[in-house]
This record gives sequence, structure tokens and C-alpha cells, in this order.
Amino acid sequence: MEGPGHPLRIMNQNADNHRETVYIFALYFFLIAGGLWHILNVFQTAMRVLATPLILGLAVWVFLDIYKKASAKRNQALWAIGVVFLSFLVELLGVKTGKIFGHYAYGDTLSPKLLDVPIAIGFAWLVMLLSSIAIVNKVRFCGVGEHRVLCSGLISLLMVLFDSVMEPAAVKLGYWHWEQNAIPIQNYIVWFVISFIFSFAALKLNLFNHTKSRIAIHAYFAQLIYFALVILK
Repeated sequence: MEGPGHPLRIMNQNADNHRETVYIFALYFFLIAGGLWHILNVFQTAMRVLATPLILGLAVWVFLDIYKKASAKRNQALWAIGVVFLSFLVELLGVKTGKIFGHYAYGDTLSPKLLDVPIAIGFAWLVMLLSSIAIVNKVRFCGVGEHRVLCSGLISLLMVLFDSVMEPAAVKLGYWHWEQNAIPIQNYIVWFVISFIFSFAALKLNLFNHTKSRIAIHAYFAQLIYFALVILK
């Protein structure tokens, strides 16, 4: 049997790390290029067409990278399905009532839609949560039972930080628009609360305590850079 220090195992690990680094570089390259293309107003039709596939693909990629290293695979999958379904439901209620996030409506960029809500939106919530969880997992005390509330709060703050950059960019990209072109504070408060509920459930079930994913961490920052570049235009 090959032990942890076996040369073949080390070679395989090095190959995996190299492959992962290449993937991460490609992720940054594509998203930074996309942001620059928006500033230069080129390839905009292609970027609109790719918006939904990119969200879906990134969510699946990040989830599978975490899933393959997980011990509680079944519960992790159920949690992910729950995030996609429940976040879509919250967005649906938000669009129809205007009483959750505020009054907003989705544009045509994120298509297809179901009941006026893009099917990709639940996957967007999932990838952002997984990325935020992966970042907070780098904090030494997170993963310890008595710190679940604090760690869930940190995850939620990262979600709100991400949303604060994404919101104005999303409006420019035609993802959605706000009534009177004003993003209400209510939106960020609700983002924090919903993120806290999802992340606390994950930590309570010990789904991500020992999970490490470079891809998930870099997915957060690569997207953040993309939206920041969009805002610059």
C-alpha cells in the first residue's frame, strides 16, 4: 500500500496541485478578461449568453471540488439542494411581493427564468455560500462547536461584502434592476440573515468543518474582481 509519504502518492498530489493551479489561473483570466471586455464594450453579447452557463458551471465545479473531499457526502448534497431550492423560493417571494429584499425585477440577461426568477439564481447563492465558507474555514477557531455563531456571522459578512460589490454591477449587466434605481439597506440586512441561516445549518451539521478548497476560495475573489471591474465603467 502507498503511505502518505510514498513517492508515487507525492507525485500524484503534486500533479493534482499543478492542475488545480492552472484551473484557478484560467478562472481569474476569464473573469478579469470579462470585466475588461465590459469596460471596453466588446464581446458583450457573448458575455450575456455565457452569464447563466458560467454561474451554473461555477456552482457545480465548486460544489464537486468540496464534495469529493467530504466525509458527510449525503448530508452535504442535501444541504446544497436545500440552498438552491430555498434561495430560489426566497427570491421568488421577493420578486412577487417586494417585501423581502425590496422592490426589484430581473432583466433578460440571466435566462431562462421560471416565474420571473432566473433558474441560475439558486446556484449563485450556492457558489457564494460555499466560497465564503471556504474562506472562513481558514480561520483557526472555525469548525469548533462553540464558535458556530461567530463563524456563521463571518460567513454572512463575506456574503454581504460580496453583494455590496455585485449589486451595482448586476444592474449595469442587466441581471436585475431596483425600483427608483436605489438599492435598499433592507436588501443587505436580509442577505446577512439568510446567509447566516444557511451557514449556521451547515456548521451545525458539521458539513464543512474540515473541508478545504482552493477553487472555492478563488471563485469568491475572481468574481469579486469581475464585478469590481464592471463598476468601473
